[in-house]
Amino acid sequence: MKTTISFDYRIAMNYATNLYLAVDANKATYKLDKRTEAIMIMLGIDTALRISDLLKLKYSDIEVSGEYGKPLIHTYITKTKKNITIPISFSTLRHLEIYKSWVKLCYGANGTSEYIFFNYHTGKTYSRQWSHKRLVIANNAGLLGNKVEVAGAHSLRKTGANHIYEITKDIRDAQYLLGHKNIMQTETYLAVDKKKALERLCTLAYN
Repeated sequence: MKTTISFDYRIAMNYATNLYLAVDANKATYKLDKRTEAIMIMLGIDTALRISDLLKLKYSDIEVSGEYGKPLIHTYITKTKKNITIPISFSTLRHLEIYKSWVKLCYGANGTSEYIFFNYHTGKTYSRQWSHKRLVIANNAGLLGNKVEVAGAHSLRKTGANHIYEITKDIRDAQYLLGHKNIMQTETYLAVDKKKALERLCTLAYN
């Protein structure tokens, strides 16, 4: 069984931002789907949450002015049965606040669901299948960086974890973000990108 691969962090975030800002179609359903897709990518990469936990996030889970000077998300992880606090970027928070206001403007009293990923046309939260399909389409079109062999909703989680590890070089930070019980689990999880590491090393000038 092949493993899902992470996207290019910078390109994926740029795609999400441009997707949100570029939506100008008159059809409300199209706008909602596209803007929700953009928010899903931003929050998915920032938090590295499993898609099942990501899609059940509520606006009340967000602490705008957190203890550490950044906005925080407080949520419950179903698999580990533990609460976790995760910082998100100010950029993601800003887009999320605009998204919330836009939904209320478009759907009035009906646009007040506590769930961020609520589909006002179906009356249900967006599904894992929907998120997977959107990401596969974007990946196949090369919109999330170089096309990866296996893409899906889990790719957002891996993108977020790899991005943090590349910045801090401390696997314990990635472990915390992923909610893993031990370092070895995180090492195994991040090992899917060993090929990328080898490719980078091979570009260096060894004597």
